[in-house]
Amino acid sequence: MKKFFFLFLILCVVAGFAAAEDEGSGLSIGVEFGIKNINEANNDNRFYYLMPMLIYENSFLNDALDVYAEIDHTIGLTKVPNEYGNDVNPHSMYVDLMLGYNLKIGDASKLSFILENEFDELIIYPRFKGSNNLTGIFTPAIKFTQTFDAGDIYAKIGTPITYIQEYKEADTEVGLDFTLGWDSSFGLGLEAKICTLIVPGEYAGYSHLETTVSYEAEHIYIEVETIIPKETDKDGITITPEFDLIFGKFTFYVKSEFAGVGISDSQVVVSPALGIKLSF
Repeated sequence: MKKFFFLFLILCVVAGFAAAEDEGSGLSIGVEFGIKNINEANNDNRFYYLMPMLIYENSFLNDALDVYAEIDHTIGLTKVPNEYGNDVNPHSMYVDLMLGYNLKIGDASKLSFILENEFDELIIYPRFKGSNNLTGIFTPAIKFTQTFDAGDIYAKIGTPITYIQEYKEADTEVGLDFTLGWDSSFGLGLEAKICTLIVPGEYAGYSHLETTVSYEAEHIYIEVETIIPKETDKDGITITPEFDLIFGKFTFYVKSEFAGVGISDSQVVVSPALGIKLSF
C-alpha cells in the first residue's frame, strides 16, 4: 500500500514538471486535509484524512472536444478495523473521466454530448470479501447552452447508470437527472438539479434536489452546495459551503460539510477540510 501511495505522489510530481513549461496546460495537482464528524463529543467517531489529487481539464479542436480527468487518493489517518478485527489505515480512490463534444448552433447556441464515468469509493485497503469495494457510475448526457448579454443559460439531461455497487447482490440502478443553470457575465452562478430513479421500480421516482450558488471575482470564489433528499426528516439536508482564494497558479480553499440538517433529535455532522491546488 505504501508503494502505491508513493507511486501516486511521484506521478503527480512528474506530471507537474512535465506541464510546467506549457502554460495553461490544464493540469492541476493538490492536497486536502479534512476531518469527518469533527463535532463528535468524544474522539471515537472522528475520521482524519489526507487526500492528494491530480486533475486534468482541457479543450481541443477549437473547443469542440472537452476532456476532464480526476483522480483522488484518500489516505485515512485514523485507523479502522478490517474484517479480521485488526486496526488499519484505510485507503480509497475516486476516479472521474469525462469526454464531451460541442456542436455550435449559430453564434450563440451550443449542443453538447457528454459521456462520464465515475469510480466512487474504490476501496484499496482494507478490502472486504462480501463487497465489490467499488461503486461505478456511467452517465451519458446532453446539454444545451444559450449565450445572452447577461451570461450563459443551460439545460442538461443525464442518465446515471450505477452498474457496480458496493454490495455484490445489488441491482443496477438507472436514474434521470434534469439540470438548469445560469453562469452570469458578472460572476454569479446558479444551478439546480433534480435527480430521479427509474430502475429498480420499487424505488422509482424523485430522489433528491441539488442546488449550487456560486460567485467568482478576481481572486475569490465562493460556493454553497445544498442536497435536499426526498425524505428530509429521515436523511437530512446536506449543506457544503466553500471559500477559495486564488493567487496566480495557486488556489487555497476551505470548506465544510454539514450533514443531517433537519433531522429531529439528531446532531448535525460537521466535516471541515482545507486544501491547496497548483495549476499549470
